[in-house]
Amino acid sequence: MTSYSEATISNVIDVRELFENPDRKFDLQLLAGENGLTRKIKDPHIQKLGLVLAGEYHYLDSHRIQIFGNKELTYLRGLKKEVQQTILRKMGQKNPCCYIISRGMRAPETLIDTCNIQDIPLFRSPLKTSLLIDYLNEFLKERMAPTTTVHGVLLDVFGVGVLILGKSGIGKSECALDLIIRGHRLISDDVVKITQMEPTTLYGTSFNLIQNLMEIRGLGIINIRDLFGVEAIRKKKKLDLVVELVDWLSIEKPERLGLDQKTMKILNVDMPFIQIPVTPGRNLSSIIEVAARNHILRVSGIHTPLELEKKLLKKMQEDSRG
Repeated sequence: MTSYSEATISNVIDVRELFENPDRKFDLQLLAGENGLTRKIKDPHIQKLGLVLAGEYHYLDSHRIQIFGNKELTYLRGLKKEVQQTILRKMGQKNPCCYIISRGMRAPETLIDTCNIQDIPLFRSPLKTSLLIDYLNEFLKERMAPTTTVHGVLLDVFGVGVLILGKSGIGKSECALDLIIRGHRLISDDVVKITQMEPTTLYGTSFNLIQNLMEIRGLGIINIRDLFGVEAIRKKKKLDLVVELVDWLSIEKPERLGLDQKTMKILNVDMPFIQIPVTPGRNLSSIIEVAARNHILRVSGIHTPLELEKKLLKKMQEDSRG
C-alpha cells in the first residue's frame, strides 16, 4: 500500500511561542528575562513552586512551566531579601524554562532582578491560577502532541471524519467537491495535519495557508467557504475512517463481502481502512456516503456481513439435520 504520510513529530516548543501565540487566552506580559525566550518547553505538565521555595530544589523540573500563585508569592515576600535572593538564585541554577505569575500580582524586585541576570523569562497573567493552568495544559497538550502530515482530503460525512487518500490525479478533490455539494463539510484538501490527542484518538486540521481552499483540475484554486458558506467547512474533526481510492486494475482481489475490517496505521493508531476501486462512471461520492453510514452501524455493533454469515451457517446446519 502506498504511504501518504510524513512523520513530523514535535515534542518541544520555544518559550517565545507561548508568549507570542495570538490565539491563546493567557494574556502574558513579559516582565524580565527577554534573552531567554529561546528556552525550550519539553513537558506539557505545569508545576507550582511550593516545595521548591521551601528549599527542595530537586523537585524543580526545568522542562515544565513554573507557576507563582498567590501562596507562593506571599511566602516569598515574607522572607528576608537575602534569603529571597539565595532561593531564587538556586532555583535559576536548575535552568527552568520560564516563570509565570498568576492573578496579575506584582513581581518582587528580587525575582525580576534574578530573572534578568539568569535570562529566565518571567511573565505575568491576569488569570486565576487554576484557569491559567487549565489553559496552558490545553495549549501544550495540543501543541506538543505527536503530529504528521498526510496527502489527502479530510471531510465530515454524516458526522464521520473521513480521510480520502489516493494517488495524484485519481479524483480525490473532485469526489470531495461532490460530497460538499451534497451537504458535507470540508476540513482540509491536499495536505491534512493529523494530531494524536489521546492514545487512540486522532484529529485532523488544515494549515492556515490553505484553509477552506481546494484545487480542482480545470478550475484551479477555489474557496469552499466563499462558494458554499460557513456550513460547508470545519476547522477540526476527529478521524474515524480512512478511504483509499485505487485504480481498479491495481487490486488483485477487490473486497466483496467486507467480513474483515482492514486498518491503516497513522501515528501508531490503527484506523478503520477501506479501498474503493475507481472506474469510469462509478459514483464515488455515493459509495463514500454509504461507507460512512456503514461505519456508524459497525461502531454501534451492527455488522451486516457477519450477520449474513451467521444466517448462512445457521441455514446450513438446519439443512444438514434435515
